[in-house]
Parts: sequence; structure tokens; C-alpha cells
Amino acid sequence: MKVLHISQNVAEGRAMNGKKKQIEYSKNEICQALFQLLETYPFGDITVNEILDLSQISRRTFYRYFSNKDQVLDYYFEGLISHYQLLEDRILAQKTFQGMLTVTLGFFLSHRENLALLIRDGQFHLLLEKFNRASLAIYQKINAPWHVTNRNSLDDTLRFIVGGYFNIISSWLMETEPRPAEEIAQHLQELFQTIGNSFPYEKSVRWKFGLCYGFVIIFIFDTL
Repeated sequence: MKVLHISQNVAEGRAMNGKKKQIEYSKNEICQALFQLLETYPFGDITVNEILDLSQISRRTFYRYFSNKDQVLDYYFEGLISHYQLLEDRILAQKTFQGMLTVTLGFFLSHRENLALLIRDGQFHLLLEKFNRASLAIYQKINAPWHVTNRNSLDDTLRFIVGGYFNIISSWLMETEPRPAEEIAQHLQELFQTIGNSFPYEKSVRWKFGLCYGFVIIFIFDTL
């Protein structure tokens, strides 16, 4: 009886895994259809019916997982963030600020096809909003002496960092032939060095390390 019980658990587990795969397949087909339509039509003009026709997914299945097309886009962002999380060890293993930036920029470049569609259509700000919502919680998890503790100052600081980074990404990804991630990272590294050298009284190792580390760590999305 004990062997039979284990076999039943295994069978149930396999059935559950199969069901999860089917759910993910359906969601991915819907998401892929949305981006195919974005190649031709503005997001605001795309209808659920068009997504269903292209994805060959039933209406019942669509509304089982999504209430509208906006939730489909949100599902894409969540998947993008999940993939980014897998880079955390690789980012933190870098020995230089430039190396960390190269990894993060390379990630966005690898997703350029879809992200460029969102930028062109004016939907890229939705991902920025997710960053803004998560940034405070992430920042507060980091125990470092350079932290800004005043809430108003902190909000301004995080918006400045995240907004600037996203402006760089959005303009870079829309280049006809985007420059290598290493080149953009090098320019940012030089910018931070120039800022540091411009303020002799701020040249402490703690200041430079804190500013650079804070800039990158904000994009570790382990609180999303």
C-alpha cells in the first residue's frame, strides 16, 4: 500500500506539472499574439477578439487568466522581471561598476524586439512604474552607511536614479543599430568618475561605492 501511495503522489505531481505547463502555454500564446499585433497596430486599438483569433486560444481560456489586454501586458512584465532575477548572482559577481552595468544593459538589449514595440507605442512607462513601486522596498533592504533616511529625499533620489536609467535604455533600444552594451556602460562609468572628480570633498571611497552600488542594486527585483 505504501508503494501505491507514493505512485499516486507521483502521478498527481505529474498531472499538476502538466496542468501548469498548459496554463503557461496558453498565457504565452496570448502574450505572443499581443506583441505580434503591436507590430502593426497601437495597443489602444487592439481588441481581445484579435488576440484570440491570432493566438487560437478560446475566449473562456483567456478570461480564466486575464480580465483584459492590460493584464496580458502585466503578465509580460512579470515574466521579464522573473528572467532578470536570474541574473542577480552574475550582476553581483562583477568586479567593477562598468561590469555590473554591462550585464544589466545586455539583458534589456536581449529583449529589444518586444521592448522597442512598447517604447514606440508609449507603453514602456508601465515597466518604469513597476520599478518605482519596488525601488523603495529594495533600497531599504540594503544595509549601507550611505543611505538617505529622509523619506522625501529618498523618493526623489530613487526617481532620479530609476528615471535616468530608463531614459538611457529607451533611447538606446530605439537606435537603428544599438551600440554594444559595453559602450553604454563605459560612458556611464566615465560619467560617475567625472562627477566624483568634480567634487573633491566628496571623493571618499564610501561615497563613490555607495552611489554606484545604489544605482545598480535598485534593479534587483527580489521584492516584486
